Amino acid sequence: MSIYTTIATSKERHAELQAALAAVESSPERLQSHKSYLSDLRHALAETNQELTQLRQITQVERALHEKYRDSTVRRLLYRATGKRTDFEAKADREMRDYYAALGKESRAQAQQEMLEAQVADAAAQEHDLQAACEARDRLQEELDAIYREIFEGRTEDFPEEDAQEEVTQLARREYGQRRQRWSDVRQAAQCLARAQLTIREALLNLVESLRHSERDLWGFGGTLVDVRQQNCLSRAQQKVSQTQMLAAQARRLDSMVQPLPAMSLVQRDWVGGMLFDTFFFHLDFLDLMQQSVLEIKRAEETLAAEVRRIKSREADMQAQVNEARMTFEDAQQDLRQIRYEVFMKTADPPPPYIEPPTVGHV
Repeated sequence: MSIYTTIATSKERHAELQAALAAVESSPERLQSHKSYLSDLRHALAETNQELTQLRQITQVERALHEKYRDSTVRRLLYRATGKRTDFEAKADREMRDYYAALGKESRAQAQQEMLEAQVADAAAQEHDLQAACEARDRLQEELDAIYREIFEGRTEDFPEEDAQEEVTQLARREYGQRRQRWSDVRQAAQCLARAQLTIREALLNLVESLRHSERDLWGFGGTLVDVRQQNCLSRAQQKVSQTQMLAAQARRLDSMVQPLPAMSLVQRDWVGGMLFDTFFFHLDFLDLMQQSVLEIKRAEETLAAEVRRIKSREADMQAQVNEARMTFEDAQQDLRQIRYEVFMKTADPPPPYIEPPTVGHV
């Protein structure tokens, strides 16, 4: 079968393969970037699971100690009979504080575990889709390569222009793939920072709510119920701060140009101090510490917003670079197709050989 006949019979299938490949061309680079992202998520989840197991054990111990003092009528009467009621109440308050502190840490770890599990499940589903796209791409590319091998088996020394353009196309393809992978990393980092903006706003809302309860305490309108609500708000704020820090760390692993967030430390309610020194000045000091925490979260939120603006700008610039590299690759690929087509045509229908006209003799 001649080259021209081979081209004619494979032309329609060749066009179908090119269209199908265009839809899955970026899948290998995206899968590689996604595997790294999923690996980080699974590592973070494993660490959180280990931490949560330890925290649950600690909480169980603290709960037992707290309930021992809370429910022990005999122990309470014994301390009262010996004139050590204050000591008993101090120990009971300390055990209560330790228990609620342990419970808060466990709750924060539990929330982080749930968020990571959801992220891992979503990322695993995306990985499955990308893997399927890569497998489809490999099948399509193999079929296309088989067509080219049938026509250009081995090095085509008789067609150096085709060999030269093929090398140019391969270099353009490699540059396009590298830029696309980098852009994919930056895009995922931008998504992490966008989610971090949501969690830090939720942290700030919970902290402001806790601040409102603290102001009520300051003017004597509090009580045990207000204290519990305040502690719940603080605990939720700490959960969201931890999630924000984790998302920011994920973004930094994907894009080294992402800057770390400033420190965010939340004040913790001193249950013993609050019960033994329930005074105006105690609540005033605690209110000042709360306001400092609010300022720290706001500074971190401003820093995060600036990082989001910068990474969006980088993402846009890199997308433009990817588009430029894609156009360069597509142009090189089109030039290669054109050269191959011309080679096919020349080989299939060579010009007729030159025949010297007969010499006319003299009369």
